[in-house]
Amino acid sequence: MATFGPDLGMPHTRARGKGLFETRLKSKEGIGRVFFCIRPVGRIMMLHAFVKKSARTPVKELKVARDRMRKGAKE
Repeated sequence: MATFGPDLGMPHTRARGKGLFETRLKSKEGIGRVFFCIRPVGRIMMLHAFVKKSARTPVKELKVARDRMRKGAKE
């Protein structure tokens, strides 16, 4: 991301709406996801990371990321 920016496109990143993005990672431990947002001056703020265990992204994980994004916007 430091070299190419946050918009790597599918299958690497995906927009989740309202300024929230998801990056998709694969490792021997499983499929990882990291939610992030773009802050002023082009900074990338990592919000929440987890190992995915089901086909769909759990609503709970998405809520954690959105709450942290809102909290970070106030600071």
